[in-house]
Amino acid sequence: MHDGSVGYFEMHRWEHFYSLLGDGLTHDKAAAQAYYTAEYSILNNPYYFSAPFSGLVAPDAHNFVVHFTSNRSEENKGGELHGDVLKSFFAVTGEPGNFVHNPGQERIPDNWYKRPSSQPMDTVDTNVETVVSNGMYPGIIKTQAPLTLSLGNNLACFLMQASMAGLVDSLDPLLEPIGTLLSFMKQNLGPLMSDLSCPQLDSFDNSLFEPKTFPGMGYTGEID
Repeated sequence: MHDGSVGYFEMHRWEHFYSLLGDGLTHDKAAAQAYYTAEYSILNNPYYFSAPFSGLVAPDAHNFVVHFTSNRSEENKGGELHGDVLKSFFAVTGEPGNFVHNPGQERIPDNWYKRPSSQPMDTVDTNVETVVSNGMYPGIIKTQAPLTLSLGNNLACFLMQASMAGLVDSLDPLLEPIGTLLSFMKQNLGPLMSDLSCPQLDSFDNSLFEPKTFPGMGYTGEID
């Protein structure tokens, strides 16, 4: 959509996002927005492609909004995010039904305080949010195989396998070196997965990711 521009501001997405705010933006609401945007793309973008790894972690971008733009205070070190702050960061003025996007006018609000250095965001935060987002909004109905991540080593094994699946994302559309890289990943992650009794990922069926089958995989976007 939008000739591949990744910087296009879609007002309907903003309107939906803002409608979720209520008394403040939370991770649950961010997950709901991630689900909305994915469903809209599925229904409206013929080139929509969600790869194994990027499709898993992309919803975290919505959680980053909560983490990075929430206003901190002595009373609320965890931060809170309300409409006026969100509008300032995204260069939006007006009220619901009459919003106006003003490109180039994004700014840090007055009296805004960032996340303290004593509470850095780390991979644990991101992993937990990935599980929450994908657990609450698993995607297309009646197609997923159930997996209880809270049992045993399921979560650790799932994240390791997803990371290895990320090779497909990072190399597309040139998949020839994937065998070598998979061997490297198995050599380095294999002992860990063995200790956890994880099922082994021995090979990829690269034909599943051919651009002829999924045109969106080979589609190159543009940054404005």
